[in-house]
Amino acid sequence: MKIRIWRTIGVGLSAAAGTLGAMPAHAQSSVQLYGTVDGGVRYQTNAAKGGGTVVTMNSNGYYSSNKLDFRAKEDLGDGWNAHFLLESGFNLGNGQFDNTTGTEFNRQAFVGVGNTKYGSLDLGRQYTIAHDIISIYDPFGFHFTPIIPLTTASDGTRNNNDAKYKNVVGPLLFEADNSFGGVAGDFNSGSTRAVGVSYGEGPVSLGGVYGHRNILTGTNYISDSYYMVGAGYRIGPVRLSGGFMSEDLQNPAAPHQVTNNGFGGLSWTITPVMVFRGAYYQTTVSNDKASRRGLSVLSLAYLLSKRTTLYSEFDYTSYKHAVASTLNPAGTSSQTAFTIGIDHLF
Repeated sequence: MKIRIWRTIGVGLSAAAGTLGAMPAHAQSSVQLYGTVDGGVRYQTNAAKGGGTVVTMNSNGYYSSNKLDFRAKEDLGDGWNAHFLLESGFNLGNGQFDNTTGTEFNRQAFVGVGNTKYGSLDLGRQYTIAHDIISIYDPFGFHFTPIIPLTTASDGTRNNNDAKYKNVVGPLLFEADNSFGGVAGDFNSGSTRAVGVSYGEGPVSLGGVYGHRNILTGTNYISDSYYMVGAGYRIGPVRLSGGFMSEDLQNPAAPHQVTNNGFGGLSWTITPVMVFRGAYYQTTVSNDKASRRGLSVLSLAYLLSKRTTLYSEFDYTSYKHAVASTLNPAGTSSQTAFTIGIDHLF
C-alpha cells in the first residue's frame, strides 16, 4: 500500500516538473528609479501689470522638467514585454508637487504590453500624441518648456484614461490613441482621439498630427479640433526644424476661437560638449485682445558629463497690443529675460 502511494506521488511530481520544464523561461523584472533635477535662476522684466522685474528659481525646471520616475519592463518571451511607468513632477525651489491639485503621479502613470514587431499598447495617464510629435520638430527638443509655448499648445499636453498604440516600422513612427470620457450614455463627451506620424530618412524628417477633443466648459461639452505639421533637415552638426499647429475651439456660448502656433529654428552641436539653439515662436489667438505674441529664444548648453549640463538662455517677447489678456497677462508691450542653471540626470 505504501509503495503504491509513493509511486503515485512520484508520477505526480514528474508530471509537474515536466510541465514547468515545458514553460518558457522569462527574465525577472526590476524597478528602475531615475529622473531629473534642474535648478535655474531666471530674471525677467515687465513681469507684472504696471512693470517691475522679478528674479526667481521657483520653477519646475527650466532646461528639463524636474521629475522622479519608477519604471519596469519584464521580458515575456518571443519579443513580448510588459511594462509600466509612474512619473511625478516637483518644484525644486520649494520641494512641492509641480501641480496645484497634489496629484502624485501627475506627469505620467501607465501600464502596457509591447512587442518588438507589433508595437505597444499603453493604458493610463499619458502625453498627447501632439506632444510626442512636436518634440521631434521643436528646435529646442522641448527644453525650456516653461518658456516656449509648445507644451501648452500640444492639444492638452496629457490625457487621462488614455489607451495609446505606438509602433516604429523602419523610418516611420505611428501613434493612435483614445482617451475615454467616462460620461454615462455618451461615448464622445469628455473624450479625446488622435493619430500621428513621423517619417525620418537620412537628413530629412516630416510629421503630422490630427486630433479631436470634447472639452467640458461650464456644464456643456464643446468641440475642439487640432492639427500639426512639422519638418526637419540636418546639415552636418546643424539641424533646422519647425512647424505649424492650429486649434479650433467651437464654443457656441463664446466668440469663435482659433489659436495658431508657428515655430522654426536650429540646433547646432558646436562641439561634442557644447550645443547652441535658437528659435522663434509666434502665437496668435483670434479672440484675444493682445492678438499676437512673438518669442525669440537663444540658448547655450555645456555638457560637464553625459548626465550634467550647465545652461544659459536669453529670450525676448513682444505683443501686438499692450493690453492685459490671456495671451498677455502683464499687459505689456514686451518682456526681456535670461536664465542660467544646472541640469542633472540620475
